[in-house]
Amino acid sequence: MRERIKVKPAEEVVEYLFKSRSLGFLQRDYRLLMWINNVHTLMLMDQGIIAQEAGKSLLQALAEMEKQGIEESSLDPNLEDLYLNFEHALIQKVGVDVGGRIHTGRSRNDIYATIARIAVREALFSLSEDLFQLREALLERAADHVDTVMPGYTHLQPAQPTTLGHYLASVSMALERDGERLLEVYPRLNLCPLGACAFAGTGFAIDRNMTARLLAFDGIVESTLDAVASRDYVSELLAATAVMGVTLSRLAQDLYLWCSDEWATVEVGDDVASTSSIMPQKKNPIILEHIKAKAGHLMGALVSSLAVQKNVNFMHCRDISTEAVVPLWDALGQGQAMLKLARRTVLGFGVNKELMLERAAGDFCTATELADFLVREKGLPFRSAHGIVGNLVTQVLDKGLAWNCIDSGLIDQVAQDLTGEPLNLTGDQIRHAIDPQLNIQSKGAAGSPSQTETRSLIDRARNGLDRQRSRIGGWQADQDQARQLLQRELDRVA
Repeated sequence: MRERIKVKPAEEVVEYLFKSRSLGFLQRDYRLLMWINNVHTLMLMDQGIIAQEAGKSLLQALAEMEKQGIEESSLDPNLEDLYLNFEHALIQKVGVDVGGRIHTGRSRNDIYATIARIAVREALFSLSEDLFQLREALLERAADHVDTVMPGYTHLQPAQPTTLGHYLASVSMALERDGERLLEVYPRLNLCPLGACAFAGTGFAIDRNMTARLLAFDGIVESTLDAVASRDYVSELLAATAVMGVTLSRLAQDLYLWCSDEWATVEVGDDVASTSSIMPQKKNPIILEHIKAKAGHLMGALVSSLAVQKNVNFMHCRDISTEAVVPLWDALGQGQAMLKLARRTVLGFGVNKELMLERAAGDFCTATELADFLVREKGLPFRSAHGIVGNLVTQVLDKGLAWNCIDSGLIDQVAQDLTGEPLNLTGDQIRHAIDPQLNIQSKGAAGSPSQTETRSLIDRARNGLDRQRSRIGGWQADQDQARQLLQRELDRVA
């Protein structure tokens, strides 16, 4: 099969190209190759391109070879790749007059393009399920903490009171969009390249739609050139995975900050922490460091794949078929690791509720509600109320007071200086305005941190999760139906 080539592959080619695939990847590709072989053989028989007896002999041999499996040691590098090793073994088994017919109407180009799409399809399902499980964990913890008051931040400064439940539900909804981006790849991914051959199709009367149907594709890649020359679905999936990685890194960064000694509002579980070899007091949240860093691997994989494809002629070549896809496998592995590590962290971290509430009450994050109160109860323009409360904060800081210790006298002094009139607030009015728990419950706008709205947010997030799970379930059912149809066809011609 290397008639045009006069010498064996160089040692470097064997070492860095032929042996570069792990046994796990080879076994996966071999499994998918056998699926493709069975489907292609049935199609050749159905179209009368090969005789029924030859097809039956091929299918019987394929069943035996699939059951036997493949080991790395059985591959001969002089035969270049997995496919030619398979074909050589098939011919050794049934002879060239039968085995030599299986490659009619196809090429390694469209075979490997098909293997890649099926493998990515399977990986997409797996990655999506890991994402679903993380979102479930976030929503489970969110439901437990709808009344856990904490400071909310902008610019990393205390801003307004919120709840941990609202925060976790909000992260879950951001991850819902990340999940949507992953699923949006599927319709363009799940198209069959088989039958494109090298790039120009074939003169044999093959049925591309039949092979697509039996391989659980939704249709064919219409252009035979496009079928083998493009891997843009890889770029799409890498981009969606990188965006998801950024979201996960932001969650990890928040938890990383909150479990520091200075914040001390969150503590990661002992099962995801490490100690120090020299400092016995240390409990290091290393899991969060890995999650944050792995997002960089996902971004790098996207850039790497795009850079490989840039300025490549629109044709089949190893740049596109192999090198552009290589970064995807590492990215999917890193993405899966991030999701599983994040889920374990979310399920196990502890919360210092008392300290969170204390911070929310004493760090000025209820100042906005005090200004709003002056607008509602005293009829002030918001800008005037903003000025009074802003100057009040300055006075409290200058006097070394705690925010939750302000009284009507200090407020009247500030208001008198700015507007010429006191406000005459009662102690109950002030306490109501600056109490973080009452602040949160007054937030009635859709999607806000109040308990009612947070629970509604959690319900909507769970519905979104169910919808995405249902879509994946439908696609997986299509895969199962295609395999059942294939088995019926195999039984029919046996």
